[in-house]
Amino acid sequence: MHIFETAKMEYTPNELKVYSNKCLEIEQEAYLNILSKKKDELVSLIDLFIEGGNHREKTLQFRKNDIEEIFRPKIKEAKRVLCNTRKRLGYNLERAS
Repeated sequence: MHIFETAKMEYTPNELKVYSNKCLEIEQEAYLNILSKKKDELVSLIDLFIEGGNHREKTLQFRKNDIEEIFRPKIKEAKRVLCNTRKRLGYNLERAS
């Protein structure tokens, strides 16, 4: 056996699930952050135009409401999925210990 050879590590099924769940949690959290930031950016841009006394204030307000309606269910679903993943991660982490 060479000095640089390492012993093969065996992982339990629960340890593999913990790893998989943690990777999934990171991806889902990033997706939720992207959705939230994109919505906030669009809404703040519209607010900037509304505050400037724009003559299209009503149109912009409707557009702002449309953006909120488009993102609200997506963000809600992303939060729900992330919450479930975190619960599953905690459960598998307890079982792996």
